[in-house]
Amino acid sequence: MKELLEQYPDQKAFDTFFHMKYKPVSYDDVKEAMEAFVGEAGLSLFLDDYVKNGKVTKEDFKNYLSQAASFQFEDAMTEAFYDKNPEIYETAFGLYELSPEGSAAITRTFHETYKKSYEDCLDKLFDAAIFPLLFK
Repeated sequence: MKELLEQYPDQKAFDTFFHMKYKPVSYDDVKEAMEAFVGEAGLSLFLDDYVKNGKVTKEDFKNYLSQAASFQFEDAMTEAFYDKNPEIYETAFGLYELSPEGSAAITRTFHETYKKSYEDCLDKLFDAAIFPLLFK
């Protein structure tokens, strides 16, 4: 396991590996799981029934999700990311286990890519499943 730190001693080394191996995660990869949860939860997926007169923006959607909804959507994203990129995922978390304080700098691209993909998927989920619920 310590070979990981030797193989990826810095962000440049990890980024080279990441860019060679990464397969993008898209909304299509998480659509079924996320939309199924929305179908079950409806608008109760917000904190304290945040929905007020059907006025919920994309930012509201992302900022006022219940803990259960956040976990569900993050789980779907993590599963899709892992399914498409198991080697990257395992390497990033292996580095974290070896060096929790130093791995964030090394694996920054992994975290930023994951976060951007997750945000993009939430935006698409809002357009596909939340917005229509607001105007039923």
